[in-house]
Amino acid sequence: MKDLVVGLANGVHDSAIALCSDDGVFAEAFERHVQVKRALGCAGLFSSWRPLRAALRHVGIDTAALRRASLRTTWQLDDDDFDVLRRTLSRAGTDNGFIAMVAGSAAWDSTTELQLGWLLRGEFPHVYPPLGEVLPSGPGVSLRSVVPRTAPVELDRAAVSHHLAHAANAVYTSPFDRCVALVIDGAGERSSLNVFSFADNTFQSVSSTDSSHSLGLLYAAVTQLCGFQYWEGEEWKVMGMAAHGHRVPELYRFFHDRTHVDGLQVRLALGPSWVDELSALLRPGRGEAGVLQAANLARSFQDYFADTLVALVKNVHALGISDDLAYSGGCALNSAANGRIVRETGFRRLHVPSAPADDGNALGAALYERHAVRRIPRKPTIASPFLGSTIDLDELERALSFATFDAVRIDDEQELCDRTAAALARGEIIGWIQGRAEFGPRALGSRSILADPRRGDMRDIINRRVKFREQYRPLAPAILHEHGERFFQGYEESPYMERALPFREEVKALVPAVVHLDGTGRLQSVTRERNALFYALLSAFERHTGIPMLVNTSYNVMGKPISHSATDVLTVFATTGLHALVVGPWWIRKRA
Repeated sequence: MKDLVVGLANGVHDSAIALCSDDGVFAEAFERHVQVKRALGCAGLFSSWRPLRAALRHVGIDTAALRRASLRTTWQLDDDDFDVLRRTLSRAGTDNGFIAMVAGSAAWDSTTELQLGWLLRGEFPHVYPPLGEVLPSGPGVSLRSVVPRTAPVELDRAAVSHHLAHAANAVYTSPFDRCVALVIDGAGERSSLNVFSFADNTFQSVSSTDSSHSLGLLYAAVTQLCGFQYWEGEEWKVMGMAAHGHRVPELYRFFHDRTHVDGLQVRLALGPSWVDELSALLRPGRGEAGVLQAANLARSFQDYFADTLVALVKNVHALGISDDLAYSGGCALNSAANGRIVRETGFRRLHVPSAPADDGNALGAALYERHAVRRIPRKPTIASPFLGSTIDLDELERALSFATFDAVRIDDEQELCDRTAAALARGEIIGWIQGRAEFGPRALGSRSILADPRRGDMRDIINRRVKFREQYRPLAPAILHEHGERFFQGYEESPYMERALPFREEVKALVPAVVHLDGTGRLQSVTRERNALFYALLSAFERHTGIPMLVNTSYNVMGKPISHSATDVLTVFATTGLHALVVGPWWIRKRA
């Protein structure tokens, strides 16, 4: 009997879907389909229909053989939970529109249940027919007569608590069969920080901190004070800007003196007027002075956040449960802080999933049902992040037949890699679109913009001519795993760009494009086993240059999600300073 588990991240932001079955795994954020960053306010019938349909298609589910399906959502808010969350968000300075969206998100799971039932029973094939498909019409023709019905499918629905879904995502994508699971984010149903022990395929809660003491919401508030939008997920900009500022003792102490790490809990004593108190410490400024002021605040707060995380994780390790840590939640996207965990806390190994924020909870909910509830055995390993959609090459080829591009098909992969490596070595910036998309916010060699790390001006060129974003935003290095020790101090394998490590002093001048101002790089370790084609490209670039590393940044422009469809990909190529584009076997250039 075929069995299917559908996980749905049904929060206000970063909604996503995951499917797990014996036939495979699929996971993708809604933002990729609707091309709206974080899929804000994109709940409902039509925005979740496409991801559902894509998921079933890519996993290769034979619905005729399907007899049972489960929908697992990642929020379980009752009225009391909602009231607590509303008060927490109000204290964090969020507006009423945000609160209203939290209330509205409760209906997402029921909408998706309805659509999932339609799809599995073949009752409603498409919101719109695919291009070129004509549905029959006429007397006596209905949707039910057009689409063959499958056998009855038993569909049940339940919820996995928000932080348990985070923990399951971290643990079940890790190489650990026993570990500590740490979750830190803005807010779950009632908590913002949870510690679990995991052994014998069982999660046990060790400690919980309620959401009124939220490091994640505090980071969001500081993001706003730095001039960015927390609601658009711009905490990353704070982390990038921090390297351009100086640690101001008064600003650092402002947060440090109002924080108490109490064993496994973090206690904040900010008070209702803390924003006014902090503003009094900030000198008013305009222009460059204002930017410098924001950079100093970013640096002081980032140092405080990392120091607080390290102090907490030291206490977690002191429990003696395990030397392995699985870490998830939105705060686990802070790669600068993550890079200190193994070096400073006593943990021997750290695993952060490719999608540690709320989108990853779709996968966490599905994996929890499959492994913890149904007890289906798992093989502990670093899970592949390539769980999303593939590019429709028919759509691409159709578009190329009308576009003003020169395109050549190269079916020999080694030839394709050699040609791309040679162009990169000449200083060209290239879009690289291959295979299934990454699950999570970071491009890992499947939906990437690539460049030569040896050029000192490459960061400025990409930020100005390709990404159209702030000049201080850093670029990340993708490196052949076996060369990690040569370039990084205390090298740790980092498969998902989840941690920043310090470069060795003697190699910084070799790859200036990917060395951040603080001397670190948010690296991706590339192995043949995880991504054979990207590994072959890096190897080809090493043969051309002696450098086993490439600049790797996501295939998008500022304010947009990573490109999803062939049309999205070609639009970015046509409207940016990219020199060439490689999609599957197609090598594409702009016509002179």
